Amino acid sequence: MAERLTLPVLPLREVVLFPGVTAPIGAGRPATLRAIEAALATPERLVFAVSQRQNVESVNPDVLYTIGTIAKIGQLQRGLSGMQLLLHGEHRGIAIHYTEKEGYLQAVVREAEEMLPLNAEDAAFVALHREARTRAAELGQKSGLPDEVVQQVLAGVNEPGRFADLVAGYIDITPAQRQLLLETLSVEERLRRVLVHVQRQIGVLDAQEDIKSQVQEELGERQREMFLREQLKTIQRELGEGDERDDLQELREKLEGLDLPAEARKEVDRELNRLTRIGRESMESQVIRTFLENIVELPWNVRSKEHLSLPEAQKILDEDHYALGDVKDRVLEFLAVRQLRMQQDAAEKAAEAEEKAERKADEVAQGESTDTPQATATVPPPNTAVKGNDDDRARGPILLFGVLRVSARPRWPRALPARWDGSTSASRSAARATRPISAATGAPTSGPCPAASSMG
Repeated sequence: MAERLTLPVLPLREVVLFPGVTAPIGAGRPATLRAIEAALATPERLVFAVSQRQNVESVNPDVLYTIGTIAKIGQLQRGLSGMQLLLHGEHRGIAIHYTEKEGYLQAVVREAEEMLPLNAEDAAFVALHREARTRAAELGQKSGLPDEVVQQVLAGVNEPGRFADLVAGYIDITPAQRQLLLETLSVEERLRRVLVHVQRQIGVLDAQEDIKSQVQEELGERQREMFLREQLKTIQRELGEGDERDDLQELREKLEGLDLPAEARKEVDRELNRLTRIGRESMESQVIRTFLENIVELPWNVRSKEHLSLPEAQKILDEDHYALGDVKDRVLEFLAVRQLRMQQDAAEKAAEAEEKAERKADEVAQGESTDTPQATATVPPPNTAVKGNDDDRARGPILLFGVLRVSARPRWPRALPARWDGSTSASRSAARATRPISAATGAPTSGPCPAASSMG
């Protein structure tokens, strides 16, 4: 039977000391300082280091565990706030009972005997010991310890029980789990529990490493992109392309402010991305820019009141365009047809209104209706500007003129040669351009052109 010892009690808060492990301890409570002084007065300098069940300031036997560690006080440093000392665990101890003496606690302790395996050479136990050592070495390497230090520490402990206590003293677990390992007297069971904790710690470190690598990769991509963008800005500044980038940004803002249909928006975004990628020296750059600027200037989803005045249209065409008599005539013919359409619609509405008014008058005369007849609509005289209502909006097409500049423009002769059969594309275009327009529908008629007839 193990010898009983009467030792001063050193209460530990949130700390568990294992046999074979040295740990720094800070002491500041009066009862703890008295217990340390009592231990220093003996030659062995032994204390019973036991953990508290609860983190309280005032210590009594009810808040202390039964199993602790018989420890020896090593280096000691005194200070104004207390003491700093190193405790080295010697053996497991079981407190038989606690008593209070001269302002500190002391305990009657006997050394706890470990439960060794029945057969230390058993294959299962040997495999468990080796696996625990291997995993402990892996955990030390993943924690950042040098390989030489890890191998040196592991080589200094050969006994399975001491090895389990050594690993349990340094792995990251809760105080309650440490106390449970301290109270486990079976060496095989302690090794098994330590292996489970070590394996769990390795899994946590692997997960942390994966998360760290993902974060570093993401940050690396962002830093790389930022670095490349700064380089691009520097290169553009050296090449004098800073103003051009400002123009592109302004053009982008204008395009984003347009209310475009889905297909038009897709095409505009595609061309804008092309313009951003290609350089200013590219042949397509000016073409794409002109296209996008025209898109910006077009009145998307904006309608104005239609104003059909042939004299005013003639005046605007003469002021804005030199020559182009045939084209101007076509434009005026188009406007005239639209004016005739509006007059025809107004006349039809007036006729319907008069017919309805007559019916109402007949009904009133016959006593069948009490409604008053409506006023008849007036038909605007021809060759006058016709204005729609406030709700009417222009739905006419947008006319774009493209002029090909040549050194000399041939004129059509009064009579064509006999070999001319109108089969070329130029003859067909001329025939279409001079084809008369129907006053009722505004579309080209299917009959022959008068000018072409006179030519033939």
